[in-house]
Amino acid sequence: MVDSISQITSALESAKAITFEAAAVATSKLGESSYTHYSKNLSTQQIRSLLNSRNTREVKDAMKRLLSILASDDTSTDIEIFFSDVVKNITSEDIKVKRMVYIYLLRYAEKDPNLALLSVNAIQKTLADSNSDIRTFALRALSDIKIPSLAPIVMLTLKKYMTDPSADVRCEAAYSIMKLYRWKRDELEADILEQFTALMCDSDPRVVSVVLLVFKECFPERLELLHGHYRYYCQIINKLDSWAQAYLVETLIRYCKRYLPKPMVIDPTSAEPGQNKVPLPDKYNQITFPVYELEMHPDLLLFINSIKKLRFSSNPVVILACCNAFYQLTTPHDFRDSGFPKVLIRSATRTTNDGVKTSLLHSILVYSKLDSTLFLETYRDFLLLPHDNTAIATLKLEILSTLINDTNVELVLRELKKYIKYQNNTQVTIAASQTLASCGRLSIALETHIMKWFIKVMENGKSNQPNEVLDCFVNIIRKLVSANPRRHLKIILKLADLLKSNHVTADNARAGIIWLFGEIAGIEFKICPDVLRMLIPNFVYEGPESRMQLILLSAKLASYEIDANRDKPSEEYSIDESRIVKMFKYLVYLGKFDDSYNIRDSVRYLASIFDSGKFEIASLLLQAPKPDVWGNSESDQDVSPIDNMKNVDSDVLLYHNYISWDADVDTSQEGGIDLRESIPTKDYDRFKKSFSSEGYSSPNSRSIAQTSISHQDILQQSEKVSPSGGSNNYTSNTGKKYRLQSLDEFFSDVPERPLAKKSGGVPGKRKVVTVVESSEEESETDSSGEEGTDDEDESSGEENSDTADDASETSTDSEDSGL
Repeated sequence: MVDSISQITSALESAKAITFEAAAVATSKLGESSYTHYSKNLSTQQIRSLLNSRNTREVKDAMKRLLSILASDDTSTDIEIFFSDVVKNITSEDIKVKRMVYIYLLRYAEKDPNLALLSVNAIQKTLADSNSDIRTFALRALSDIKIPSLAPIVMLTLKKYMTDPSADVRCEAAYSIMKLYRWKRDELEADILEQFTALMCDSDPRVVSVVLLVFKECFPERLELLHGHYRYYCQIINKLDSWAQAYLVETLIRYCKRYLPKPMVIDPTSAEPGQNKVPLPDKYNQITFPVYELEMHPDLLLFINSIKKLRFSSNPVVILACCNAFYQLTTPHDFRDSGFPKVLIRSATRTTNDGVKTSLLHSILVYSKLDSTLFLETYRDFLLLPHDNTAIATLKLEILSTLINDTNVELVLRELKKYIKYQNNTQVTIAASQTLASCGRLSIALETHIMKWFIKVMENGKSNQPNEVLDCFVNIIRKLVSANPRRHLKIILKLADLLKSNHVTADNARAGIIWLFGEIAGIEFKICPDVLRMLIPNFVYEGPESRMQLILLSAKLASYEIDANRDKPSEEYSIDESRIVKMFKYLVYLGKFDDSYNIRDSVRYLASIFDSGKFEIASLLLQAPKPDVWGNSESDQDVSPIDNMKNVDSDVLLYHNYISWDADVDTSQEGGIDLRESIPTKDYDRFKKSFSSEGYSSPNSRSIAQTSISHQDILQQSEKVSPSGGSNNYTSNTGKKYRLQSLDEFFSDVPERPLAKKSGGVPGKRKVVTVVESSEEESETDSSGEEGTDDEDESSGEENSDTADDASETSTDSEDSGL
């Protein structure tokens, strides 16, 4: 009784475990046999037993558990102890198990190479697997084992699999070359370069994409390797991977600069043939001809035409690389006609990645400063949107400042005023104010209108305007006024009223206005002493910057007055009796006791100059001309336009740095040999097994076999076969010719088997034994005359006569008859 109860209890426990296991399988997101909850509770011994199981399903579950531990960096379980149990599953027939084993090996190939060395023999065996994925994983695992003694073996393996029929394996071989180059560059550089140059001849675009990546990482300066592949790569550039396209464009830009002659700009309207052709200038948009044409080398023209196909690429990096190619190699006219400026704007406005959008806008800012006509038609795309962040909004406004002209200035002014009034972001408001100031360059009326509008905004005393915004307003007015102070005297007087009425309370803004009066003292001296007199009573209540500017203003006024009255006799002018000098000395006295050490030091410095009577030095220091606030000095014109772009990201500027041409003459031919003569490509795909080969019956070989004759071609050729059994010729995609045969022609070379002598037959003549099984249904149909026709009886008359004598043969005779 007790034994029966224990048996029932154990059966219930087993049923419970099976139920939980089935529920885990049913609720698993991965499906199949992934025991998500069950595998978490597996012990070390249970995992080992599953790995050693003959059931592929259990091995797969154990491998998933180990990989989950690897991915989570769980230190509670030491998975190194399962190394031998995992490696022996590398011979499993399940491809998923093999992949997981290789993932496990890849982890330990870098972490513990000595431990991974134990699996080299198993990896080498799987290198001959018929599945290309398995060969790829095996080659990857073998190249990741960083053991010096294994490097020659890896090199020999790469030489063999450079010509593998699978493109995936050849791609992995290229990656392995990059690993070897980084690991054993000094020892195997010559062999690596030899194998890499052989791999560059591959005709598969996927392999070429990986080759370009390896070229960029390992041989970026060996541009001479591209000589024989230049034209072929230009032809297949639209078939490459998108990142490989960007790498290729960047590489060919440098190649063209080094090995191709500089394009020539031709003036078609010039009557003198010697003066109508000049080399392309290095500085962008500095072509002197109003109408011109560009003459290029044929190979350079091939490259330019090939990248025009990439306008429809969805990768912004490809678009940016093509724009850089047109900037480096062509003229602004060709760049505009290529359509890439609009494509660049489309990529910048449609992407949802803020980082990508910011980089593209930086590039647009570079091109717009070089030539604003590139994006002039699409200026509306740079108006702010509600979801634009601070970086994107400021970049848009700066780009918009380069695109303002007489046709769009009214719309831009209305938008900018709204941004300044209703924008809560301080940085965006400042950027909009600076863009609004750039509108003043178009005309004097706009300049006056903008300054009055800023003063009106400050007079309203808007409480929510931060000090940074007010300081920006004052700096903009200072810039506009300093260009021609005599023309804006009314504006200057309104600024004095702002100081007196305390509408401007920000210290930096008040200091900027005071500095402006010191700058115009040499033009309109009469206004400045009254401003100084009004501000002295509140000197102690001013901010440190305003106090410093008041002291400098008094020193400048004293210097101007002394220079103006230096030639007068002492009876007419006395320095000690001058009111301006007295105001200066009063402020110097107050400055000696200021809390700011900077003000105290400046006061002592200025006082020593005037007390010593060195008024010439004071004039040189205080009356020196200031540089142009807009940065249009003659010295700036000799500098590259990109070098003056201070608000552009440094990485973007480095990417668009102009590369000088190394060749001024045609160097494409040396000694009558074309440097870029195409090297024959190697098509390894033709070595794949077709459906008629011996390996077709193997499931593994069928997975990688690629027939040289497609199914559709066979159908088309079979329709051309004549009814009489004639044959036709067929040419495959690889150019190989085939001849389609009928069944009779195919079996024509099979020798006939002679008849056995004991049957009494004639040697060399085949017997045909027909066994007829009759049934009731057949007898009824025969009697009714529905089955069979007279034609069939006539056509089979000869056969029936031949087989009538043999109808009584035994079963042994039928075996010898050849059926």
